[in-house]
Amino acid sequence: MAKTGVLLLNIGSPRSYQVPDVKKYLTHFLMDKEVINLPFILRWPLVNLLIVPKRGPISAGNYKKIWLENGSPLTVYTVEFAELLQKSLGEQHMVKVGMRYSDPDIPSALKAFADAGVENVLLAPMYPQYADATTGSSVREVQRQIKKLGLKFQVKTIPDFYQHSCFVDPSVEIAQQFLQGKTIEHYLFSFHGLPESHVKQNAGCLVTADCCIQPKACDKPCYRAQCLATATAIAKKMGLTKDQWSLAYQSRLGRDEWLKPATDATIAELAPKYKNIAVLCPSFVADCIETLEEIGIGGEETFHEAGGKEFHLVPCVNVNNNWVSQFAQWISSQT
Repeated sequence: MAKTGVLLLNIGSPRSYQVPDVKKYLTHFLMDKEVINLPFILRWPLVNLLIVPKRGPISAGNYKKIWLENGSPLTVYTVEFAELLQKSLGEQHMVKVGMRYSDPDIPSALKAFADAGVENVLLAPMYPQYADATTGSSVREVQRQIKKLGLKFQVKTIPDFYQHSCFVDPSVEIAQQFLQGKTIEHYLFSFHGLPESHVKQNAGCLVTADCCIQPKACDKPCYRAQCLATATAIAKKMGLTKDQWSLAYQSRLGRDEWLKPATDATIAELAPKYKNIAVLCPSFVADCIETLEEIGIGGEETFHEAGGKEFHLVPCVNVNNNWVSQFAQWISSQT
């Protein structure tokens, strides 16, 4: 019986925190028309003449703050997770990592599957909530590379796991263990932001302030509705009341209108009300620059400057044993 290839898809990270490597990564990422939806003739000068020259050195400094001995946290945790998942799934599955904009890349993973005689490939986007710029872009890149390389696979993509127990349960376990013995007055769920225009591509999305809480709001892949569903599921399992938690969106880029409220503004607003807060980032399965630097360093500074006292960033699921085992069961149920 042929093995099933399991391809873990994620965004990726620079090869190093040196400015040239960071600029190369940012250029690859931002030149994707699914990230910045502008014609090439406008996108190229915006990225190469304005954004990357300005953000490259800043981003390099931020990466340096959170860099691990053996690489970027996102890459390190994803590769380790893949190794643990391989052990859990056994020899009938072959697990590979395919980063959308960096190494280990998608073509290399696909070639490894082909060399091993794999016929069926299961795509596992490591984005709990669906966004066209993440899940959609990664899946389409796999399809492009399969065609370009002339490979023949039976390909299936796992469903979004934004409120599945395989993700929610480990998230709660980690939060409760990490915060044990700490006084937490408020919990903030911070999700990666998106331009409102991306969300509005779905007819009926973002038309009212409460459209995401309507029945069957998540029946279509609405990022905003799925973020709310994730936060609600985690908060409910943690036993939080509605006034104990809130939701915000981070990582705004450019001048377009992005999903609101913004995380940095929300943290500043929470500080005068609550001296002790915890922040969870459940749009990520692995800690990365957006969690460790943007929230863990920048968010904490904002909180303290606004008068807050204790700021706690809850780790992502990373390589938690429960996350590995439950995700392995989830994968097995899809093959």
